Amino acid sequence: MERTRGAIFSAILGFAAAGMAAGLSAQTDDDLFRIIPLLGQWDPQVSSPDGQDRGSCGGHVGDWGEKLLNCTLPAGRLPLNSRGEAWLQYKDQLQSPTQADCAQIGFPAVLGETIFITGYPGRLVMEHPSNPWHLTRTVWMNGTGPQPMPGQLFQHGLSRGQFDGDDLVIVTDHFTFDPDGIDDHLHMASSVRKKITERYRLIDDNNLRLIITLEDPTFLTEPFTYAFVFTRVGMEGPRQSWRNCDAESARREQEFAYPGDKYPDAR
Repeated sequence: MERTRGAIFSAILGFAAAGMAAGLSAQTDDDLFRIIPLLGQWDPQVSSPDGQDRGSCGGHVGDWGEKLLNCTLPAGRLPLNSRGEAWLQYKDQLQSPTQADCAQIGFPAVLGETIFITGYPGRLVMEHPSNPWHLTRTVWMNGTGPQPMPGQLFQHGLSRGQFDGDDLVIVTDHFTFDPDGIDDHLHMASSVRKKITERYRLIDDNNLRLIITLEDPTFLTEPFTYAFVFTRVGMEGPRQSWRNCDAESARREQEFAYPGDKYPDAR
C-alpha cells in the first residue's frame, strides 16, 4: 500500500515544474491525493433544446431593443438591487471593455466554459480557453501564494483554494471594478466588493458539479448561487490559442457597427 501511495504521490509531483521552491508545498499528503480525481479537462454539459435560446439573458434587451443572448448565468433570476437595475439602464455596447477595448472576459462568466486543471505543490493552475482568450489563473492552496498590498486589485481577482472533505473550494476576491464583471453579454458590472466561491464536487469518476456563489453587495441584494455540470474529456488539455487584438481597431469597428444612438456625444 505504501509503495502504491508513493507512486501516486510521484505522479502528482510530475505535474510540478522543475525547481519549484519547497516553501510552496503547504498541502498535506491527503490534499494532494484529493487533487488527483480533479486533474484533466472538463467540458460543460450545455445544450439548447429546439426553439429555446442558447444562454438566455432573462428577457433583457440591448441598445436598440434586440434580445440579448448567450449569458453564462441565469440572468432572469439575478437578484439585482436598485443600483444594479440602474446600471442596466445606463450601460451601452460602446462602454463594454470586452467588445470595444480588447479586455479579457472576467469571472464568473468564464466558469461555464471548458476547464483544464493541473496540480503543483502549493497551487493549482486552471486554464479556461474562452473565446477569444486563453485565460490561465493560479489557485493558491492552503494559505500559500502572494499577499496583496492594501488596496491592490486584479481584473481576475486573487484565488485561494482548500479542500472541504473531498470538495475543492476556491474563494476569489480583490477584483477591480469591471463594466462586464458579472456577465459580458448582459453587460452587467461588478464592483471591488465582488467575491466568488466555487465548490467543485465529483458526482462520479467522469462527471463534476461546480456550484458558484456570487456576492457583490454593490449591485446584488443577496448572494446568488447557481451550478454547472461538467464531463471529463481527457488529460491532454485544450490547445492554447493566442490571438492578437488591436484596441483601437476594435473600438472603431464597434462604433461603425453600433446600431443605437444612446450617447451620441460619447463615441
